[in-house]
Amino acid sequence: MIETEDYVRINGIIGRVEQIGNSLFWLEDGSSYSLDDKAIKHSKNIIDLIEEGDFVNGYKIIAINYKENYITIQNINEFGENGIKVLQEDEIKTILTKEQMEANCYTVERK
Repeated sequence: MIETEDYVRINGIIGRVEQIGNSLFWLEDGSSYSLDDKAIKHSKNIIDLIEEGDFVNGYKIIAINYKENYITIQNINEFGENGIKVLQEDEIKTILTKEQMEANCYTVERK
């Protein structure tokens, strides 16, 4: 059952539940969603809502280990030869979901 202060992922958006009504819940940004929506994922821990392909702190997620509560990001230039860094939940500052990235990405077409 979703509760206030839970994190939710719905339709490629991640947010925090601010208020719950009879059949709706509202996020911090004022958007509302049906409590009956089957696409809702929710958790007290934001790391549980991150998926492979999302971008965390500007880096693409390549693997997730929920059992140990960490995610693995890859960036060869910044993290050395193997390009892999482990990120704990308290290190998460920003999240851009893969759906947000795809919706807002500009594809350059070359002639």
